Amino acid sequence: MNTLFTESTGLMVLLVYGIFAFAMTYWYSKGYNDTKESFLVARRELNTFQGSLSVTAAWLWAPGLFISAQQAYVNGLVGLFWFCLGNFLTLGAFAYFAKKIRQWAPEGFTFSGYLKEKFSGRVQALFVVEMMFLAICAFAINLIAGSKTVEALTGLDAGIVSLLMVLIAILYSFRTGLKATVMTEMIKMVVVWTGAIILVPWVISSAGGWDVVVAGLGGKSGLGADIFGTPFAWGVFTGFGAAAFLGHMGGPWGDNSFYQRAFAIKEKSIVPSFVLASFVFIVIPIMMGLLGFIAAGSGMKIDNVGVTNALVIAEFLPAGAAVFFMFMVFAGLVSILDSQFASVANMTGHDIYNKFKVGKTEGGEIHWARYGMIVLAVLALIVANIPGMTLVYLFLFFAVLRASVWLPSMITFLKPGLITERGMFWGILVCASIGEILFVSGKLGYSDTAFLGVLIAIFGSPLLSIGISKYHKSYMLDYK
Repeated sequence: MNTLFTESTGLMVLLVYGIFAFAMTYWYSKGYNDTKESFLVARRELNTFQGSLSVTAAWLWAPGLFISAQQAYVNGLVGLFWFCLGNFLTLGAFAYFAKKIRQWAPEGFTFSGYLKEKFSGRVQALFVVEMMFLAICAFAINLIAGSKTVEALTGLDAGIVSLLMVLIAILYSFRTGLKATVMTEMIKMVVVWTGAIILVPWVISSAGGWDVVVAGLGGKSGLGADIFGTPFAWGVFTGFGAAAFLGHMGGPWGDNSFYQRAFAIKEKSIVPSFVLASFVFIVIPIMMGLLGFIAAGSGMKIDNVGVTNALVIAEFLPAGAAVFFMFMVFAGLVSILDSQFASVANMTGHDIYNKFKVGKTEGGEIHWARYGMIVLAVLALIVANIPGMTLVYLFLFFAVLRASVWLPSMITFLKPGLITERGMFWGILVCASIGEILFVSGKLGYSDTAFLGVLIAIFGSPLLSIGISKYHKSYMLDYK
């Protein structure tokens, strides 16, 4: 395989980032492993600056760095539009509810823990399973993106790279939990923003200017420049856009990372942090999307579309720029690994510990939190190294899954008495299961049901939840 750099260069980038991240977290997160509150929610003291960068970083997964460029190259403007729209709107929309959950459970740790008090243990378990599943997929998708990028640029085996990424992230996450994660998230955003505002304009200039970008708005087929009104645009919407948009809009609701930050940020800073994060975030996928347009507009033939932006940078910029991009990717993706470490630690150290631990031992919550990190790492490594596993398949799978809890959860905030425990449990379980089966079957080519699966998972779950709740209430009244 022809590569731009040697394997030793890839190892050096990993080593430099690992040392840098460990040094920063070592100095700035001392003492955050003494209590459950310190380890899981960073003593609830994050300010607006820290909170906004942390929320942004928790939302900036591999899709924001890679699928944005891939969609721009493959599907043109329509693909990038549907990828970015929900991505931008969702964090600001979630801000109100993040503050509400903090007001209702000021000493809380997880949304699933709150649901146990409001509904039941089985509703809590349903959400814990969903969020654990999402954490595994999120972890795996970022391992794939990072390892494949390094493999494409250096030839270093992707399996080895993914293992090294896990070891680097767990090295500091194990020590001080969420506080260490917040520190790496701040580093991540500085590095990624720096890379985006330097590398992308440089590529545009080197590739021939904005005329090349405009020429690539239609994607490699030339059909994707129109967002609405064409058969191609409709095909992109039903095959990708609907799941991406709705999955993004429901994303924070099904991801414990954002509830964890709602409990960790100072209450007065919650809304500003989430709203500001929307604007900080959206710059990145748009800038990465420009690289996809350049690939299409310049006539590049890309086989490995999952790393379109890396190949574009390698094509038009000096070798040093590609090295920096590789470092930027690692700052972004390794930081997401520790975000998911912190999220799973939060659930295992609170929900699962409280459920299964007989008796209390000093520091038991932190021990269980660390056990959760180890289990997550093992399972995600297995998923990431399944032959043929791709970023888009994983992204769309968990996007539908996490969005299935979106509307029922929102309704419990807006109309607290509308959905009963039975409605909440069975409405989500039934529609998420049916929706995922239909969606996956459609995406694998066994049927034409992918779009139907999205609709059932996302809109069927609140309708069935409300229907079951109304029936149950009516039955109980008649019974009495």
